[in-house]
Amino acid sequence: MKELADKHELLMTLSPYIRRALNHRVTNMRLRTRIIFDYELLYMERGELHIRVEDVVHELQEGDWILLKPGVEHEFVKSSAECWKPHIHFDPIYLANSEQVPINFKPRSECTTEEIAYIRQDVLGEILEIPTVLRIPSHKELHKLLTEIFHAQALSREERIIIEKMCVLRMLHIILQDMNRGKSKEHLTHQKGVETAAAYLMVHFAEAVSLEELAKLACLSIYHFSRLFKVKYGISPHQYLIRCRMEKAKELMLYSQASLTAVAEQVGYSTLFSFSKAFKQAEGLSPKHFQMKHGV
Repeated sequence: MKELADKHELLMTLSPYIRRALNHRVTNMRLRTRIIFDYELLYMERGELHIRVEDVVHELQEGDWILLKPGVEHEFVKSSAECWKPHIHFDPIYLANSEQVPINFKPRSECTTEEIAYIRQDVLGEILEIPTVLRIPSHKELHKLLTEIFHAQALSREERIIIEKMCVLRMLHIILQDMNRGKSKEHLTHQKGVETAAAYLMVHFAEAVSLEELAKLACLSIYHFSRLFKVKYGISPHQYLIRCRMEKAKELMLYSQASLTAVAEQVGYSTLFSFSKAFKQAEGLSPKHFQMKHGV
């Protein structure tokens, strides 16, 4: 699978696969230096645990979460006498080899070339910017979902898979929500301005909307507006406008009797040629072929 770099593309691709779910309770927890090929999401339910991630030692206390990421060396240094650390190993995206990838307990230097190839792209850190240690208000809500995953292990395979995916997606949603709540008021105000501009594009997609006009709506400079828009939606304002136009065009072609020329005009193109060119570039086929594909 090609590497993902776009937040929208990642969110549309998410399909979590849980490799192991373990309600782990232990005394004097230690684990030598290793890497893992997937993610491990661990909750400190009771006790304390010191984990070294690369060169940083994190002191986890009750209520803390830690997300150990693919290919990153870590070591469980020590724990309090009693340590409850329920956790899951998972892929955020189901891949062809997901069910064959083992849970690793070796340092990178002892892994074979074949094993190194198992290491997943760190999409949760690189794209969603989820940190290693999570101290968030909703930690108990996350724990309830983790417990639901444990209970699902007794169900049929089909039920278990659906519940696992649902719970991991909900957990990621809660984590991202809490991360956003922790941002500054100024940042949230800027986000509101970007959302206002996006909503304007959804209504005025057939018009020639300038970047300057959108930035003014968001009360931001053109530079900051463009940057924040790309961070939030994963695409530029112009690409977002094109997407709005294409979605409306597909709706008109499928559910109205309008000619292609009329469709082009209704979504902001002065000629059928310019519309057809833009549609093919965005959707990979011409408007006519789109209609034929859907029996129109």
